[in-house]
Amino acid sequence: MLELNGNMELISDSRLSFKPFLTFLRDQLRNKDFVKKDLFAFVLNKFESFEHIDADLELEQLPRYKELLDLLYVVLTNLTEDEKQIYWGLCVPMTPAMFYGSDLFFELLNDANMHDNECGLDAEDYEQFIKTKLEHFYAYILKHFYDIQFTKKRGLVRNIKDSQSGVVRHFSINLNTDFVEIVTKSKLPDIEVEMMRNYALADDALTQLQQLLPISMFSFRGFTILTVTDVSQQYALETIRNNIVKSQAYAGSNEFPEIVQALKELTGSNAIEFNILPLFRLNGKLAEDMETYKRSILFSSAQKKLPRNACMAMIEKFVSNPELFYFNDLDVEVPSHQNSSKILQAEGLKSYTLYPVFYHKKLVGAIEAYSREKGLINGKMLSLLESAAELLAQLMHNSLSALEAEIETVIKEKYTRLQPSVQWKFIDAAWNYLQNKKNAANLSNQALEEISFKNVYPLYGAVDIRNSTIERNTAILKDHNTRFDILVKVLHALKEKSGFGLLDEKIYSVNKWIAVIRAEDQGFNQEVKLNDFLENNIKPFLLKFTDKRPELQAITEDYFNAIEDEKGIAHQNSRQLESSMTSVISAVNNYFDQLKDEIQQAYPCYFEKFRTDGVEYDIYIGQSMSPDMPYSDIYLKNLRLMQLTSMAAVAKYTHALLPYLSNPVETTQLIFIHSQPIDILFRNDEKRFDVEGAYNIRYHIIKKRIDKVHVKDSAQRLTQPNKIALVYFSDKEAEEYIAYIKYLQADNVLNDDLEKLELEELSGVAGLKALRVGVNLEDPQEKKGN
Repeated sequence: MLELNGNMELISDSRLSFKPFLTFLRDQLRNKDFVKKDLFAFVLNKFESFEHIDADLELEQLPRYKELLDLLYVVLTNLTEDEKQIYWGLCVPMTPAMFYGSDLFFELLNDANMHDNECGLDAEDYEQFIKTKLEHFYAYILKHFYDIQFTKKRGLVRNIKDSQSGVVRHFSINLNTDFVEIVTKSKLPDIEVEMMRNYALADDALTQLQQLLPISMFSFRGFTILTVTDVSQQYALETIRNNIVKSQAYAGSNEFPEIVQALKELTGSNAIEFNILPLFRLNGKLAEDMETYKRSILFSSAQKKLPRNACMAMIEKFVSNPELFYFNDLDVEVPSHQNSSKILQAEGLKSYTLYPVFYHKKLVGAIEAYSREKGLINGKMLSLLESAAELLAQLMHNSLSALEAEIETVIKEKYTRLQPSVQWKFIDAAWNYLQNKKNAANLSNQALEEISFKNVYPLYGAVDIRNSTIERNTAILKDHNTRFDILVKVLHALKEKSGFGLLDEKIYSVNKWIAVIRAEDQGFNQEVKLNDFLENNIKPFLLKFTDKRPELQAITEDYFNAIEDEKGIAHQNSRQLESSMTSVISAVNNYFDQLKDEIQQAYPCYFEKFRTDGVEYDIYIGQSMSPDMPYSDIYLKNLRLMQLTSMAAVAKYTHALLPYLSNPVETTQLIFIHSQPIDILFRNDEKRFDVEGAYNIRYHIIKKRIDKVHVKDSAQRLTQPNKIALVYFSDKEAEEYIAYIKYLQADNVLNDDLEKLELEELSGVAGLKALRVGVNLEDPQEKKGN
């Protein structure tokens, strides 16, 4: 006799008996039309030929019943099953005491007992095992006495180390209790079936059932039939699936040991080693992730014998033509893979495969399997590997997605949100950062790679709201006048109603401020003091003076309604102006967003907008922004023409908005012509690109100062509504734009009013010149028709 689960017996009153089986036979024989009547009669006669066959049996008595046990096996199993291929046995009810079974079954029991002696069960496993056995016990009790299905029951699975392969195998145990008789030693609790059903469904069902129906109140007679199924392959696949669900780590820092072990269990051999090799691509190219490739025995061995570029060429060859790479016997030479086979032979390998893995028909990586034993990498093993291919594809896809997310996180945290024209360089930098991060002893000292582009041509443009500061100050003064008119009326009404003397002082102070506001020479320079007076003097006074006095609160209601930000009449002019300005700037922003995508079609370039009282933008173009695409000055010329055309379109567009604005606001258009290339550097602290070097900084200073420049020897601003102003230094710089202006004039986009102007000297900047041309605000096609 052997025990399947060690000495963990739960039932003290359980005896082996053939009586329930014989009762079954007798019941069946009462059915005259029963097909197996003759067979069952023969079996029953055979059993009844033994004395006291209905009595309880001791296990020591079983050798004398060997003939009957063999007969039981024949009757209770499928006649077509090979006893050398099935796990089948009999045991004492509700105990692990096995007294009969197939040869394969007893071999399994020996492996199980040996595994327990070597490995043992830790406290957590032991507790879970006992809990599972209790679930099966109470499932039987509830079904037998209350006809209730115990949904908490889990499958009994036994993990056993195979004595030959060394791999842990997983077996599902099925218990058939058809020939078990259960008797209660005391009266069952007087509980309704519905209440018992609630017990069975409770979260702590086992605890409640143990208290309600203790094990000691039951006794068992008969025998239990055990059938065991090898579920190692299903279990291995489930392990892989669970690891995929819980693990989202970037594969470059994870060798997936649990999944590798699951693959060994799937194939049933510890002599086969596995490597999981996701293939990362950066900017459309295979990443040189040598840490991942070193996990491959083929590529790591190749690195010892070949230069780095030759190793990458070997990997690229596999990626470009991802077919199964397979050696069943490395002692047999394969001419088409001679170099690879020699590398593997030098490592002492006898069989090998590199198995490509696809996700939605796209190569995402490979599984490498190899052995130092000949013939283990065979068709059967590859078939088992194929059963896991879909899960492994998901694993590698998750790894690639996780890497992309890590790179994106680095870019967002360390750099900024990026445009495709420059994103490739940030991806490279983020990849290098992650690679260094894996090897860095002190990450705090790790410097971020600088992102810069050399010799790029800049284009600068600005669309501004004309006189925005003056317009805003005017609107605010109008609102202050409205506010103080209402405030004076409220204070006089309060004085008349209450006769309170301090109100005279408040009226005096308010009248002084009215005089200041209406004095043209004072303008807006006392806004801070004014706001302090209104918020910290007038407002607290009104609230305290009218507190709990409804008749006075009714008087001040007009003032407090007037100063509400969203609806009050004392903010109406400012609201209308801001609404008009927002409408115009939003329209310009949307136009430039579309332009940003359009200008990328010819050649990749960087476009960055800045929101002010208008919209400013920088465009950079040059070979360093797209090393893989040949650069020519035709792309720069095309971009300059698009810039001029877009400024004309913006001027016409914003002019067309005037009838729809509560406050008519006009825009001015400005271009700075700079013909020499500059260098730009991404500044991590500001999360944006800026010019680099003394000469380049001068360009940046000039473009920031020209928005309010005047025409030389005049008070006239260069920028004017419905016109485009182009600032430059040398006439040669202007020649190209003059040609574009003439072309657009011929096409009726621009007016025939081109001006050449000299500009006033700015701080540290002399010799500036400008072109200024009007925009045709009519439809060019209509004008042609006339």
